[in-house]
Amino acid sequence: MDKGSYVLLIKVDKRLEVKTMARSFEIFPGYYCYIGSAMGTLSGRIGRHLKGAKKRFWHIDFLLTEARIVLAILVPSSIKTEERISRLFAKFGEAVEHFGASDCDTSSNLYQIKKENFFKALESVFEHMGVFK
Repeated sequence: MDKGSYVLLIKVDKRLEVKTMARSFEIFPGYYCYIGSAMGTLSGRIGRHLKGAKKRFWHIDFLLTEARIVLAILVPSSIKTEERISRLFAKFGEAVEHFGASDCDTSSNLYQIKKENFFKALESVFEHMGVFK
């Protein structure tokens, strides 16, 4: 199955002002989790995010011009689980309001997160998705 959702762990080394076509976001140094979905091709979407030069379309494209992906976790599914995963991460991280969530019923899809909370959030996602039953 090559569709589903994903979580990107992103490292930001310095304070950034990320300007998209419609908004501006202040991003502080640290680690962030971005939750997205790819109901076309999951591997293609992750490949696009890892690619350096590309046309900037989504909010995440603008952030990734100055930040780097440390880890990508794929959550294959025939149904869109992005919102459920994002809500789980909201319990463990600080939301960057309105980032990457224009097509979702969540306030954000980007969360600044501490290392210990990242693993707690992943455990919550795994439990919710029934990974270790």
